[in-house]
Amino acid sequence: MARAQPTEGLSAVAALEQTITQVIEQAEPSVVSIARIQHNRADRLFSGDLRGQDERGPRDLLPNQFGSGIIVAPPQSERRFVLTAYHVVRGGATVNRRGRGEESELRVWLPSQHELSAAIYAADPRCDLAVLKLDERSGKLKPGQLRPISWSTAAPVHKGQLVITLGNPYWIARDGSPSASWGIVSNLVRRPAVLTNPQTGSATLLNIGTAMQIEQRLPIGASGGPVINLRGELVGVASSLAALDGYERSGGFAFPIDPRTRWIVETLLAGREVEYGFLGLRPERIVLRDDLAERLGQMTAAEVHDLRSGSPAQLAGLRNQDVIVAIDGQPIRSDIDLMREATLHPPETVIQVTVYRGETELTLKVKLGKWPVQDEEGIIAAERRHPVWRGLAVDYATGRERYFRSLLEVPAAVVVTEVAPDSPAQEARLQPGDFITHVNGKPVRTPAEFAEAVKAVKSGDVSLRLRPLDRPADEGGRILVIKDKSAAP
Repeated sequence: MARAQPTEGLSAVAALEQTITQVIEQAEPSVVSIARIQHNRADRLFSGDLRGQDERGPRDLLPNQFGSGIIVAPPQSERRFVLTAYHVVRGGATVNRRGRGEESELRVWLPSQHELSAAIYAADPRCDLAVLKLDERSGKLKPGQLRPISWSTAAPVHKGQLVITLGNPYWIARDGSPSASWGIVSNLVRRPAVLTNPQTGSATLLNIGTAMQIEQRLPIGASGGPVINLRGELVGVASSLAALDGYERSGGFAFPIDPRTRWIVETLLAGREVEYGFLGLRPERIVLRDDLAERLGQMTAAEVHDLRSGSPAQLAGLRNQDVIVAIDGQPIRSDIDLMREATLHPPETVIQVTVYRGETELTLKVKLGKWPVQDEEGIIAAERRHPVWRGLAVDYATGRERYFRSLLEVPAAVVVTEVAPDSPAQEARLQPGDFITHVNGKPVRTPAEFAEAVKAVKSGDVSLRLRPLDRPADEGGRILVIKDKSAAP
C-alpha cells in the first residue's frame, strides 16, 4: 500500500500531461504568426545584422515587428478572421484603405506554412484588440485549412485555473509550429503598468482593471496569441506589453475573453467600432460608515462628484455625493470598480445602480451613453452601424472627445463627425462638431434615432436644428436645410 501512493501520483501527473498535450495539439491549427512590413527605408522589415542573407530567403530573416494571432469565426458563420493584439498590427494596411503608401503590409503565416496577406478589418486601441481579414487567394488555400478556435461558449475563468498559451516568441513560429507554455490564472482584475495606449497615451481598458494576470512568461512576440483552458477554448488574448514596461518577465497579462467581453469581439468581427458605456460623472473612493459597511459587507464604495447635466447618470436621478455601492448586484468598492462595471457595456444598455443617499437606499435604472473616443485614428471599422446620409455621418454627443471636452453639459443631440465633399450636407454648411438636436422638428439623441428620422423621409428637403452655441440648449438654434439632390431636375 505504501508503494501505491507514488504510483497513483505519477498516474495523475501523466493524465494532466496527456490533457495538456492533447489541448495543444487541438489548438495549434488555429494559431498564426504575423509580421508587419514597413516599405520605407527608415524602418525596414529585417534587422540589419545580415542574418539570413542567403538562399534561404525572407522566411529565415528576423522582422522588426512580429507577433501572434488566432483564427476565429463569428457565431454561426462560415467567415474566417484573425484575432490579435492591436499593438502587433497598428499601422498596417486596412480593408478600406489597402495599398496606400504610408501603411505597412501585414503578412500571416498559417501552421500549414501557407503565407497570406492581410488587412485590418476592425480595431480598437482601448482594448488592444484587432481583427484581420485574410486574402485567402494569396495563399492558395483549400477549403477547411482555416480552422477556427472555439471562443464563444467557454465558462468564466477563475483564479487558480490552469491555462495554456501558444504564440510566436522571437519570430520562431515562422515554420508553422507555435511555442507553448502553461501556468495558472493569478488574478482577473489587474491594472499593469501599461495604463495607456503606448502610441497615443490615451486611456485603455487596463486603466479600469480588466487585465487577466497569468503566472507564465510571455516574451516579445507572444502578444496576440491565445490563452486557452484545458478544454481548448479561448479565454484570453496574450499581451507582452507589460514586459516592455518594467514588469517581471516571469509573469504575463492577457485581455480576457469571457461572457462579459465577448460582445467586444463580436463587434470587431462585424467590422464595427467598439462603443463603451458612459455615465457622466467623476467617482471617488470613500470609506463607508461602520454601520453601513457591516450591513453591506464591504468597507468602501464610490461617491458621485462632478455630475454632468444631461448625462445618463443625471437623467436617471443620480446626484452629487450619492454613494454607489453596487451595479447590477456587483459590489462597487472603488472608483475603478465603478468605471469597469459601467464601461464594459455598450451604449443604450440599462444598468441598475444601488445608491445610498444619506440613510435612504435607492435603486436607479441608468441607460448608458457612449464613452468618448480619444484616439480617433486608432479606431478602425470597415463597416458602419448606420449609412452616411446625404454626405453626413453622426455619433453620440459624447462620442468624440475633441467635440465634447469643452462642454459643461451633455447635449440632447447627436454630433456631426463627417461631412463629405460636394455633398448636400456640405452645401448646407454643416461642419464636424455641429450638434443636431432635431430632424424635421423631431428630437434626436442617438445615432439610431437620427438614422430612423432621416430614413422616414423618402424624398424632399430635410430641416436640421442645431444646438445653439450661446444660449441654453432648449432655446431654439439654427435651422439648416439639407437638399434632396435626387429630386433635382
